[in-house]
Amino acid sequence: MSRGVGTGVGSLAVVPGTVAVSGFGALAWTALKVGALSFGGGFVIIPLVQGDAVHVNHWMTNAQFLNAVALGQITPGPVVATVAAVGYAAHGLAGGALAAVIAFAPSFAFVLLAGRRFDGLRELRAPRAFLDSAGPAAIGAIGGAAITLGLSLSDAWQLAVLAAAILALLMAGRSVVLTLVGAAVIGVALALLGAPVP
Repeated sequence: MSRGVGTGVGSLAVVPGTVAVSGFGALAWTALKVGALSFGGGFVIIPLVQGDAVHVNHWMTNAQFLNAVALGQITPGPVVATVAAVGYAAHGLAGGALAAVIAFAPSFAFVLLAGRRFDGLRELRAPRAFLDSAGPAAIGAIGGAAITLGLSLSDAWQLAVLAAAILALLMAGRSVVLTLVGAAVIGVALALLGAPVP
């Protein structure tokens, strides 16, 4: 991944009015939003991260962002790995480490501080109503993210691999892990044979 255009050290404050565009403050704010809003899985916040990383701060291209998402999906912590890749594109190793720590912190703190109360929350009407209504919204956000990522594909062979993966998942009932590994192997083989790599 190429380094982004904004490499100045901005304010480390993480409130929208004080972040420095394309600086470390903007990266910290993006990572905090990811960590605090990723209800329902990492794909829910993909459009948000893509907007900040590609369109607002120009840390990476759409193709590079798509690669960052793919990298995240083959790691145990897909959200943190994707955000770390965005941080690396913005500010190298320091940016990657900063983004990973900040993105991980909200969920870690929530589990650490409220973990013992989870069972009790399930019995309360208001939290259950929130979860019941947030579930469909999360599914819609994941669908929107899939469309956004699909539009980032630029080569015919990528579309063919995507079509094959969809068939493997939906029609043949293959596991997600096997499908990801298979798509990765096909991509590497095609790249070695001279297929254009975005």
